[in-house]
Amino acid sequence: MKHLFTLLMSLSLFACVEVKIDDLNSFVVETKAKVYPINDKIPTLKKIDALVFTQEEGRDPFSKPKAEVAEVVKNAPKSCPQPNFERKKQSLEMYSLENIKMRGTLSINEELWALVQVSGGEIHKVRPGYYLGLNYGKVLKVSKNKIDLLELASDSNGCWQERVTQIELLSE
Repeated sequence: MKHLFTLLMSLSLFACVEVKIDDLNSFVVETKAKVYPINDKIPTLKKIDALVFTQEEGRDPFSKPKAEVAEVVKNAPKSCPQPNFERKKQSLEMYSLENIKMRGTLSINEELWALVQVSGGEIHKVRPGYYLGLNYGKVLKVSKNKIDLLELASDSNGCWQERVTQIELLSE
């Protein structure tokens, strides 16, 4: 009871105190009286010509890309290197080397295999003796950071020239 009486007395004393809020009222009046400039200049938009996509002009962007095919010259002189046209092509020979990326290596029975990714996102494993690329590329060697290929590229005479190409490991 004693505490209740003390509480009521202190509240009644604070109710009698006069609070000066003149500075607050003057600030509100001054702020409302200020005029802020409004920029009515609307920027002009550049006209953009929309391009209309038609099926005749390009491939459908929602379909898978078609496999690329290398041109075969069969009536070539026999004195230069020739690819084996009778050999059945492997699945990685449908892709150009630009669409094949080395992603890592794998050791199976102490033999080093390379992991390659094609443009569709599929991962394949290759080892020496496998073929990949459009130019009859035969895998010569697989190391930790690259694949060595022996490719056969045809020239204008129908002769085939051997060249060594490398696919290096991508680090992302």
